[in-house]
Amino acid sequence: MAYAVASAASSRLDDHLLESWTRALVAGDVSSLRPVFAAQRAQGPEVVWSPTRDFLSPPQLRFLLDYWTERAAGRRAPEVNDVDPLEMRPALGFIVLADVVDGGRDFRIRLYGSAVSAVAGFDLTGKLVAEHPASPYLVSFYCAAYRAACLRREPVFTMHKPPPSVHTHSWHRLNLPLTDEKGEVIRFLSGNVPLNSAGQPVMLRL
Repeated sequence: MAYAVASAASSRLDDHLLESWTRALVAGDVSSLRPVFAAQRAQGPEVVWSPTRDFLSPPQLRFLLDYWTERAAGRRAPEVNDVDPLEMRPALGFIVLADVVDGGRDFRIRLYGSAVSAVAGFDLTGKLVAEHPASPYLVSFYCAAYRAACLRREPVFTMHKPPPSVHTHSWHRLNLPLTDEKGEVIRFLSGNVPLNSAGQPVMLRL
C-alpha cells in the first residue's frame, strides 16, 4: 500500500507511519497506536467498524447513520448524489464532507461544520486533511482512518480523548463512505461531535 506525496502539506506526514496505522485500522487492532496517544497525554483511540445506532452516543451520529443506511437502500453504500446536506438538519454543524484525493493519498474538505469549527478554532473548508493544524499524530490518525475506510468500504466509528489541557472531553467521529456509480469510494459523509465531561455534545457556535 503506497501513496505518492504530491503536496507540501502531505510531506509533513510520515508515509511509513500512515501505512502502518492504516493496516492496523483495517485489521481493527489499534493497540500499536495507543502508546503514541498516551505519550501525548491523550487517551484512545477506539475504533469500531460498522457500528450499530445503539452503540453511538451522540444523537447527531445516530441520525447520520440512519440517514446513510436509508439512502444506501440495501447497497454497500449510497452514491454521492443520493445524499443532500439540506436533509441532514438534525446534524448540521457537526457534518464534515471530505473528497478522496488520488485514491486516498489525501482528502479534501468540502464542508467543515460550524460547530466543529467553533470548538476546534479553525475552518478547514477547501483544505486537505494533511493541512489540519492539529498535532501530527492526530493528523496521521485522521488520514489513516479515512484510508482504512476507503479500503474496507464501510462505516467506521472512532473516539479519542484529548490531553487534559484541552477543554473538550472527547471527540466522537463516524465516517460514512459515499461512492460513484461504479461503487468506488469518492467522498465521506462524517459526523464529528465533541463531547463535554457530562457526555453532552459541545454546542459552541461561530
